[in-house]
Amino acid sequence: MIRRSIAAAVAAVVLLAAAPATPRFDPVPAGAQTALVRRYVDAVAAKRYGDAYALLDAPARAYFRSARNYASVFSADGFALDSYTLLGSRGDAAFRLYFAREAIHLFDPDHDAPATADVTVAYGVIGTGARARIKDLGHPWRAVATSVSATSDGLRVRVKKVSFYAHAIACVVTFANLGNGFLTLLPYGRSVLRDAAGHIYRPIVNTKSWADTDRRLFLGVRLASGAEVTGVLSFAAPRLPDGALRFTLTVAPNLRDGAALPFALDVANIAAPA
Repeated sequence: MIRRSIAAAVAAVVLLAAAPATPRFDPVPAGAQTALVRRYVDAVAAKRYGDAYALLDAPARAYFRSARNYASVFSADGFALDSYTLLGSRGDAAFRLYFAREAIHLFDPDHDAPATADVTVAYGVIGTGARARIKDLGHPWRAVATSVSATSDGLRVRVKKVSFYAHAIACVVTFANLGNGFLTLLPYGRSVLRDAAGHIYRPIVNTKSWADTDRRLFLGVRLASGAEVTGVLSFAAPRLPDGALRFTLTVAPNLRDGAALPFALDVANIAAPA
């Protein structure tokens, strides 16, 4: 998935993958597979997410569980597809990848503002004729935009988005130093996510590829007074049941310059409605 910045990370949960810098594609063939891809992308562009969901293959529909969950992935990002061009393809009649150049809008949590981007996205087609279906990977099965915050000792932590994957829960979080002096954040030290039933989920630590691990937050961030930083904390978790969910995020340790001891901060009532 795209990992260029926090804005690109948000786009990544909507998009499948960035294409190589100098891609070489086969031509876009005529026929049912190409028509299916156009129907799918046109439905996403028109925000007819129920129609797009119906064009997915059976494993993808089972992954999302419902058209409502599928739609949440796009709405949580404030995503809009303005235009697209099919650049080319790879594969054969059994499985073909199509590459589309897309002009998109989405919400950038780094700046709390809408943003635009031009991206190259891959869509897969399995099968031919009337049985052909779309394979669109890389998304969470559900996502929720939130605006829940808490403040302690001059540190404000705001959770802006929660995404649910098969094996992880990813939280987009902004840390702001509202106090005097510097503040050091080490959220991979003792941070946890707790659900309403008391289950505890711990951060994913992957220092080889940094997939699902925010390198900047893992290494620690030293914030000046008035500064803030936005990152993604991903927690290892099983696939959770569909429906209403509620969490508390504990961020620790945090150490203010001159303080004798670090402190923890709880952000409660992070809700994913039914």
